[in-house]
Amino acid sequence: MDDPDAILTAWCESDRAAAVLPSDHRIVDASTSLRALIVDLALSAGPDDEIYDACAVLGRLIAQRGGSPTLASLTIDNACEALGLPHAHWMAPARSAVAEGFAMALTEEGKREAERGWEFPCCAVDLGEGALAFAAGHPSDDDEVLAAWAARVANAAVLKGARRALVAGPEGPRAALAEALFVVGIEARLV
Repeated sequence: MDDPDAILTAWCESDRAAAVLPSDHRIVDASTSLRALIVDLALSAGPDDEIYDACAVLGRLIAQRGGSPTLASLTIDNACEALGLPHAHWMAPARSAVAEGFAMALTEEGKREAERGWEFPCCAVDLGEGALAFAAGHPSDDDEVLAAWAARVANAAVLKGARRALVAGPEGPRAALAEALFVVGIEARLV
């Protein structure tokens, strides 16, 4: 089959049939332009790295929109079937690119979620009378990341009306937060 529109339609129908989550259906609909690019790259037999890059983006999109691992793992097989190329030389690496994009997006979101746990007010306990206790345990060891985090936390604390703080945690985050609290006029005691 050489009709790109027919190939795209067949691929999307196969992915919808394999969908296990409602979000999978929405992802198939939202990714038609990316899928069309993958079909065009497959039909043109262009450089393999371009199709792998597009497949990695598809994997990221599936993960970012809450798609299932099933959709991520089957979509390239379905594409190759629609293309009439069930054993294309690029199939296994393309499947891997989708899986890597999917996994990377999930890993990045997990890291962002873990870091959000160190933002204000999650990292603070209100002690009353303008005092807060901070768990300064941000996981980064990058001084710039710690300084930016500490500035956000200190600004939020001063807006909450804090005047005093107890700060506990590993040396790097604790020192960064103590300095940021000092800058905004909050007296900090390290514990």
